[in-house]
Amino acid sequence: MEASGIELLGYVFLFAFGLCSLGMGIVTAKYGSGVSRTIGIITAVVGIVFLVIFAVVADGAGEVLKFSIVTGFGAGIGAVLGLGLFLLSIMKS
Repeated sequence: MEASGIELLGYVFLFAFGLCSLGMGIVTAKYGSGVSRTIGIITAVVGIVFLVIFAVVADGAGEVLKFSIVTGFGAGIGAVLGLGLFLLSIMKS
């Protein structure tokens, strides 16, 4: 199945957003307290919802799935590194 550019962008957005939301929600729920923990759980649930929507919408799109997984993990790694640098710069000041 050949996807157009806008469809590919939509698939990648769904997967990357779902994966990053799930990861950051899990980290926030684990290390947060009180309201932060609740927000982390909600963020993780939103991530799961986006991943389920991706799985339903991108059914049978093997090439799109591979591309989305690679870019999703790349976005996740970039988000974690950016957050780490941000926290490092805050702790230094």
